[in-house]
Amino acid sequence: MKNNNKVALVTGAAHRLGKSIAVELHAREVDIAIHCGQSIEAARSLCDQLNTKRANSASVFQCDLTEPDATDNLVEQIIQIFGRLNYLVNNASIFYPTPFLETPNNELDAFMQINFILPVKLIQTAFPFLKKSHGAVVNIIDIYAQRGLTKHCDYTASKMALLEATKQLAYRLAPEIRVNGVSPGAILWPTNSGEQDQPKQKFIIENTALKRPGIAQDISLTVAYLLLDALYTTGSIINVDGGRRLYI
Repeated sequence: MKNNNKVALVTGAAHRLGKSIAVELHAREVDIAIHCGQSIEAARSLCDQLNTKRANSASVFQCDLTEPDATDNLVEQIIQIFGRLNYLVNNASIFYPTPFLETPNNELDAFMQINFILPVKLIQTAFPFLKKSHGAVVNIIDIYAQRGLTKHCDYTASKMALLEATKQLAYRLAPEIRVNGVSPGAILWPTNSGEQDQPKQKFIIENTALKRPGIAQDISLTVAYLLLDALYTTGSIINVDGGRRLYI
């Protein structure tokens, strides 16, 4: 893939927000390294879609990021295919209820590993290539990382850690690399969030300033802005929540 396009790695890019981010960046002439875990068929379908629009502009990289040396192998493969890495979007995460004192310790380990440790490890691994390209990182966080969420103690703890790491890394990696975060609100209802019931969803929307849920593109447009346009912005966390944070 020999061209002058910039390259973005998007983790968890086969579905939902990750897919929307990949599509938006690709539409702005960025080549996409599509990371997936189990969703290989969906990732291949997205890759075919993007390559139909612009030949040789996307490639799939399947790996379990919790495996030893996974981040090293992933970045190495991306460099072998694309020859460079300009942007990193840490989107992959896990989210489900874990009430405090009612959850085994290994659940907390899983949340911290996937939602906090792995994004930081990926930044560390990608650092030489991002530094060379004066690149940028966007971490997908959550508005509840700023206050917690009932029955989701482990999840919010892991996202709180990622939020703080985003600010610390922005300071440590400047001036060569910009690091920012995006915190979604009610964008897509998670399938295992405990918030599928209509009364709960209605309550959240009524207690959101804009009185409606967002869409995936609200996040992908913000990510694209931070990576491609906000060249004097680092260490910032942008809430994309329709004003939900005004009520909590």
